Amino acid sequence: MKNCLNAARAGAMIIILTMIITVSGVAAFAWEADGAIPGTWIEYSGLTVSRSGVSVRLTNTSPNDVNVSLRLTFFDRGGNSLGYSLFGLREIWAGESVTFSNNHLNGNWRACRDAPRINFSRMTYEYIYH
Repeated sequence: MKNCLNAARAGAMIIILTMIITVSGVAAFAWEADGAIPGTWIEYSGLTVSRSGVSVRLTNTSPNDVNVSLRLTFFDRGGNSLGYSLFGLREIWAGESVTFSNNHLNGNWRACRDAPRINFSRMTYEYIYH
């Protein structure tokens, strides 16, 4: 009887530890590599952070050409800024994409890579009419 109770306790502990490890692994990396930039018709994809900087592809889904410059900020769990990257003014034609490779990152690249939250904010966003 005691052996069955100890075995049940051990099994329950293994299940609980497995769930904790799984949940903590998911929570460690919260931001998405693909998504939409709020307040714009711009979508981003392939967002990566490395020692060389930030790389991302920006796609204009608007029916109009746009001039856009953005700031990408990385935040910790408390909402404090860990670092940022500025994406200079670019013209992106309607339906087209531009790729930024190894864009300069202000801050610790490992902390930014592992940040639980990011925020794209637009600095310039204007339609180009021909």
